Parts: sequence; C-alpha cells; structure tokens
Amino acid sequence: MALFLQVAGWFLVLAVLMSLIEHQVHSRLMHKKPRHFVLRNLAARKKMFERHAILHHRQYFKLFHDDPVPHGEDRGIQLNIREGFVEALPVSLVLALFSYTAALLFPVVVCLHHLMWNQIHMEMHKPEGRFFAQWPAYKRLARHHYLHHRYPDKNFNVALPAGDFLFGTMAKASEADWQAMRAEGIA
Repeated sequence: MALFLQVAGWFLVLAVLMSLIEHQVHSRLMHKKPRHFVLRNLAARKKMFERHAILHHRQYFKLFHDDPVPHGEDRGIQLNIREGFVEALPVSLVLALFSYTAALLFPVVVCLHHLMWNQIHMEMHKPEGRFFAQWPAYKRLARHHYLHHRYPDKNFNVALPAGDFLFGTMAKASEADWQAMRAEGIA
C-alpha cells in the first residue's frame, strides 16, 4: 500500500511538472522568438515556431476544426511520443537525485501526456467523434484550447491546464466567445 501511495503521489507531482513544462515550451518556444542567440537560431526551434505560431494558428484562427485528415498528414498538430521519451531522460537523471521512483516514472508520464495530448488535440481540430468527445472534461479542455486560438498569449496547456493556472495565463471568455463555442458544439 505504501508503494502504491508513493507511486500515485509521484505520478500527480510529475503530471503537474509536465503541465508546467508544456506551458513553458509552448509559450516561450512556440509563440515567442527567444532572446538568447543560440535558441533563436536553432533550426529545430525555428521549425517548431513556424509550424505552430504561423501555420497552425493561421489555419485554426477563424475555423477551430475541419475535416479529419489521412494518417500521416497530421504532423503539425501531433507530438512525437518517441521524442518525448528521449527528451524526458535528462529530467529523469535530475529526478534520480531525489527519487528513483520519480526518475523511472517521469518518461512514462511524458509518454502518457503526449498520447493524451495527441488524442484530444486531434479531436479538437480534426474531429472524428472519439469515445471521449462528449465528456464534460473534454469539452472544458476544448473550450480552453479554443480560447488559446482566439488569444494566443493565453491558455498554453492542452491536456492539463495546471500550468496556465499557476502562471496566470487563463483566458476569460467573452459573450462572443461563448456564442462561437456553442456554434462549435463545445459549450
């Protein structure tokens, strides 16, 4: 029982940590040009910024969702789970200084986050009526993300908005936003 509570506790802490990481990567690398010369000129960062801030936001600014696309054509709105696992490893090394349980669990949390993020983000922008599409929790996340597309400097989290809450970047919906979200079927 003690091991279960330890794992469950670390899982919750690491889920919040993942939300904070998602928030910072999304807000600082995908929406802003970094001040630091090295980050600003990295080809991977430039590609990430272009794919997200320019292409993704341009496509989904007025129209929040459109038709499903064939597999493989959805790269701009999906996270790579394999890359997430590899990127989690340096954080796991730091976590190992505090807890081996946390160190082993963090890559699992990252992969689960990416899997969940991919499913809900795809349903938001390329709806296929996935099993969770009518759940109140999903609709709340869809409204949260809808507002991010209306206000790109707010609501950076997709899967778990803890980072937006903690960093104070939660958008407030106007009456016009509520009307548009009702028309989208998410309010």
